[in-house]
Amino acid sequence: MVAARRFSLSAVDMDESYRLDCTPFRRLFGVLLAAWVVLYLPLLIGHRVLPWDAMDEFYPTVFFNAHSLHHGVAPWWNPSIYAGYPQIADPQGMLFSPLMMAWMLLPSSPGATWFAWAVLLHMLLGATAMLALLRQWGGSAFGSLMGALVFMGGGVAASRMEHVPIVLAYAYAPVALWTIAYFLAAPTWRRGALLGVAVGALLTQLVQLTYLLIPLLAAYGVFATTNHWSGYDRTTRWRWLRGVALGAVVAAALGLPQLLFTLAFTTLSNRAALPVDASADGSLRVADALTFLYPNALKALAGTPAGTAPRIEAYFYIGALPLLLLFGLPRAWRQPGQRRQLAFFGVAGGVAFLYSLGLHSPIYPWLFDNVPGMHFFRRPSDAAYLLNLALAVAVGLSATHIDLQDRRTPIRLLVIALILLFAASLGLRDANGHWHAASIGAVIVAALACCDLARKHHGARRVVAWMLIVLVVDYRSYNLNGSFTEQRDSARSFLRDPIASYQRAQPGTSKVLPQRIEPIGAWVYWDNLVVLRGLQSTQGYNPLRYALYDHWYGARDNGNLPRINTPYNTGPDSAMANLLGVDYVVRDASASYQPWTPPLGYERVHGDRTWEVWHNTRAYPRLLTPVNMRETAGDPDPAAFTATDFRKDFWLTPRDEDDRQQARRDAIQCRHALQAEATDATPTHITVHSSASEGPGWLVVSQLDFPGWQARANGVPLAIHRANGMFSAICVPAGEQTVTLSFHPLAMVDAALRARERSSRK
Repeated sequence: MVAARRFSLSAVDMDESYRLDCTPFRRLFGVLLAAWVVLYLPLLIGHRVLPWDAMDEFYPTVFFNAHSLHHGVAPWWNPSIYAGYPQIADPQGMLFSPLMMAWMLLPSSPGATWFAWAVLLHMLLGATAMLALLRQWGGSAFGSLMGALVFMGGGVAASRMEHVPIVLAYAYAPVALWTIAYFLAAPTWRRGALLGVAVGALLTQLVQLTYLLIPLLAAYGVFATTNHWSGYDRTTRWRWLRGVALGAVVAAALGLPQLLFTLAFTTLSNRAALPVDASADGSLRVADALTFLYPNALKALAGTPAGTAPRIEAYFYIGALPLLLLFGLPRAWRQPGQRRQLAFFGVAGGVAFLYSLGLHSPIYPWLFDNVPGMHFFRRPSDAAYLLNLALAVAVGLSATHIDLQDRRTPIRLLVIALILLFAASLGLRDANGHWHAASIGAVIVAALACCDLARKHHGARRVVAWMLIVLVVDYRSYNLNGSFTEQRDSARSFLRDPIASYQRAQPGTSKVLPQRIEPIGAWVYWDNLVVLRGLQSTQGYNPLRYALYDHWYGARDNGNLPRINTPYNTGPDSAMANLLGVDYVVRDASASYQPWTPPLGYERVHGDRTWEVWHNTRAYPRLLTPVNMRETAGDPDPAAFTATDFRKDFWLTPRDEDDRQQARRDAIQCRHALQAEATDATPTHITVHSSASEGPGWLVVSQLDFPGWQARANGVPLAIHRANGMFSAICVPAGEQTVTLSFHPLAMVDAALRARERSSRK
């Protein structure tokens, strides 16, 4: 009777396990969706928003894109940061990101919570694709869910949520992998087009992870095709060729615009080529792998962070249970189909880890010197996303072979996980020695799971439910507890800030062209968030900047860094600042550590306990009408430049010899007084009404001389010359003229290609 009863229970359990693995995909997605909601609940309900770069750089970026399009304005040029910036060419601008922009265009004024939803929906999309992939590769319902959760909440997928463009690229990776598998299962032109859409969407994120993912996807496509090719007949092989060709065309059509504009800008930027030493801060160490076992090993969650790389980049913790589930790898390896996937992603994960070591490994410097394109990037640690992707695959397939029917196996796993979680909780103390009591939640849930499963024999569904709950609570206790993923809504604060409101109300030096502000000691709060109020700043938050602007004016990566001086811009009262039309300085009123002596011509006009505003009474108008052109063989002497009265004279600082010769010819006749007034302005277009009765005259505009800007007078094209270091000078014909300056991205690309061709001839 006992033996018969045991057999009966075993048969029931096996039947339940079979039913679990036959669960429809929509139900598995429902479980994944529920986990997604729990993991990101504070962000989804708007209690908190995405942290750091996500709020300070990327939200204002996509807000500008969406806000401009809603008002019928092309978002090609952003005048709010660095005195003007080619937004369309920013590799992290996300203007061409299809799902991001489609979501952000839905409301008329998308807020920070709406933006967080956009990012998190991408993560859900990627996790869903990972779930489908693992199921297709023979993963069980349990294993596939565990792998999808690791993809969504493990390691850098949680710790680096601030780097939104990288997160989007990461989310598209399993989507692209799934479309490859879908296409190879039955090659058709429709499936080839779908593959092209997935890869093209990935290509719109021109970050280092995309640079690494493209060869990975290509290698996987070749690898998977070899496994299918022998089973294709002649007709199917032709369909494969047509599908691949169509997919390549679709991917290129989606990804080429961003690639062209970005490459054009990088040739003009401070990042045209980085030295290998620039990768030092983004190079991980072998010791960073300790975070696989112990999440706070490098004080990433609490205490004083250790190591050279930022704590968010050296975080690999995938959870206690997923780590233990990797013991199922030997059984997965014995399955031929799964062995192929494990081998491929095992190699990919190993290469990704070696790459992430950067200068701490001889491989990266060799690649840097020999692989085209690597000189654009400075953060080898971005490869950690690839490692997390590989781990998600390994966990999903290995968990499939964990025997959940054996009563002792789940309990053993949970007991060991309980010990690991308890040890992690005890070691989680901040710089003041205070213990993070919330971390005990995962310990309590693991203990409850052990007690419940040890009390009597349960079916596979209950075991799976407990293990999923333990992992979700584990992630909420560590990876997604707010240390990496949340902050207060600084955008909402800026929109309500009285100083920002005061600045918005000031007319500046023109009723049409807004005033510019110079933030000093004002942190990142006054960087890109100025976009939300339509303010125009001399600074911003972006590592990619116009090299000419860096040279003449000086620009910081972000407001947490000290002011950068140049020979022509030694302070807020410099001639260059006045030429740029810096009407106001905003500074931290409480910054006693930063002495402040009001520059000549500055007067305090507004302030509170946090900020104070100083007005520059000596700023030049944004439009100048000098009569005389001055020229030197090279850059003008800084002292002579500073002493110039720019209302009467301007310096020709030509971009090349053609510009110099054309300006000399124009200067022969362009010697008369001109009157000019701006009548209309958008980010990409400035209209000026000019009048000159005696003859042609010069118009110097406080607008960066940047390839792509074109000038016309009454519809006739005019040459733009580089003046006063970095501005635009135009010889305007006599009479009443309507002068327009417009930014054209394709002209920027053409100018960059011509410049590169001239450089290659030399």
